[in-house]
Amino acid sequence: MEQALADEYKHIVTDLVKKQMEMIGPAVALSIARKVQNLKIDNAGETLDMGDDPKATLENVTDAYISFSGEIARMILRTVLKKYPDIKQ
Repeated sequence: MEQALADEYKHIVTDLVKKQMEMIGPAVALSIARKVQNLKIDNAGETLDMGDDPKATLENVTDAYISFSGEIARMILRTVLKKYPDIKQ
């Protein structure tokens, strides 16, 4: 994957985590994100690393939030993805 696209995925995950931090609280949002394989997040919600497959990592963190909070997570994801038109939904 080209670096520019990988960076977009990093920004999406960061935005998603930060939105979740606002909605469900920082401790819970970070705890959920940190359980996702290959995903490294700092205490401010910034994505540090996503492993070799950023798309799969995005899908996994999205699934983790959806399992926790259902439709709210889907709504947040749709809002975040609108800012990244180059990423296929």
